Parts: sequence; C-alpha cells; structure tokens
Amino acid sequence: MASKELAEVDINPFSPESQIIEKTKRFSTPEERTTVSGYTESLRRNGYVIIERAISGEKVKEVCDEFDQLHKGLAKGSSEFGGFQTERLYNLVARTRVLDELLLHKEVLAIIESHLDDQIQLSISSSVNLLPGETAQAFHRDDGYYPLARPHEPLSVNTMWAIDEFTAENGATLIIPKSHLQADDHPAADATIETAAMPAGSVMLWDGSLFHAGGSNRTEQARLGITNIYCRAWLRQQENQFLGVPPVEAKALTRPLQKLIGYWVANNFLGYLNESSPSLLLKD
Repeated sequence: MASKELAEVDINPFSPESQIIEKTKRFSTPEERTTVSGYTESLRRNGYVIIERAISGEKVKEVCDEFDQLHKGLAKGSSEFGGFQTERLYNLVARTRVLDELLLHKEVLAIIESHLDDQIQLSISSSVNLLPGETAQAFHRDDGYYPLARPHEPLSVNTMWAIDEFTAENGATLIIPKSHLQADDHPAADATIETAAMPAGSVMLWDGSLFHAGGSNRTEQARLGITNIYCRAWLRQQENQFLGVPPVEAKALTRPLQKLIGYWVANNFLGYLNESSPSLLLKD
C-alpha cells in the first residue's frame, strides 16, 4: 500500500481501506478458511453442509448429561411453531460452560467467516429437545427478522449440533436445498425436501435464508440438539447477549467467547462505550 494510502487509513477510520483492514480481524486465520473451503463451497451452493462427528463421543456424553440436568422441570412449548412437545432453553452462554467448545469450534467458525466474508458474533444459543409425539414445524427462514429484499447477501449462519443421532424418525431437520438463493417468500409447491440425518456429535450449518423445519418425532425417545446462530457483527443479535451475560458474568469467560457475544468493537466504531471498547468493563 502506498504511503498516502497508509496515512489515510491511520487518520480516517471511515475510509474503505480502513474498513477492509478491519474486516480481516476474525476468529479464523486465512489458512484455516482455506482448509475448510470444500465445506464452504457446499454451504454456498446448496445452502447447508454437514460435518460428521465434529466432536468426540466423550464430549457428546458431557453435553447430554449437562442438559439432562438443565432441562429438569423445563416447561414444554406453548405454540404449534415452537412445539407443544418440545423443550427449549435459551441464554446458554450464561447457563453452562459445557458448550464453549461447540460455540468456538475452529472449523465451524472458519466456514461461517468464509461464507459471510465478514466479522461475526453469536446471535443466539438454545437447546431444542424434541419429545416423542412432536409434529413437524412449518418451513421457515431464520433471517426473516432482517427486513431486506430477497435474494440478498448472506447475513447469518445457523448451526445445529446433534447431541442425539438425528434420523428421519426422531425429527431430524427438514431442508429445501438451494432455497437460500430464491426470492420467493414461501417454498415452491414442488420443492425437493431432504432430511438432515446425521450421527451424534455432528453439526449442520445452513444459510439463514434456507427454508427448513424441525421434523416430527415418531419414536419413543427424545432427540436433543443445540442450535447456535451466528450473524455479521454489525447486525442486531436475536438474543440480547449483554443483558443475558452482563459484565459481572462475562468476566469469567475466555476472551474469544467474550468477543463472540459482543464485548468488542466491530468495524472500527460499532459497540463503543465512552470511546472505548466494552471489553474494558471486564477488567478487574
């Protein structure tokens, strides 16, 4: 870069050059993003991709045991969309450290940052436990709360971690491949529907514009999944992470996790507090 351009970056943080440099500050390295390029290409082309057995069996058991406790006494859903036979728990960053490995999974973050080509943050983290007898959801897109005309650049990426094996019988996610590229507000009547079956410990990533739905559980066993949604760092998060994880609690988190939920400054200026990074609130 010429000296004049360097000077402009130094004195003008609003400049395009400065913004480009800022966007390089990510959780993943360029090498890590190159390593997952095959997954990223599938995500861009089909709207989803599955990484099988992304965490160990020991980790799966640890998560399962933790949520057996966290879900005790949890009420079932109160709407058809949320599921009358589904248990959901929110604000998981504040509730448990057992998911930190999943939230900060290197391959997952590299794929998401490649797909969005931007800085990212956690939008929401929740558990979804489909109980026997649960019916299928209506097809929907999870980025519908961002009021932009379609098709548009990707804004968010969802992840669903299979803590139990996901099958067609127990409610594996239903997806409509390539629907993230369509402008229509509803799925086509003749759309091809696929079932995202995957072994326990696997994770599916999908573009927030992809039509999908939770399946029906026709077995006698519950089916537990953990869903984490990531979005561009300059968008409003679905879950208010600053109230959910206030500074007094965020102090105990690792720095990467603090940053993931929003305790940093994005794009040079977004997230400041009194002209300083909110990370200063987390220092003793």
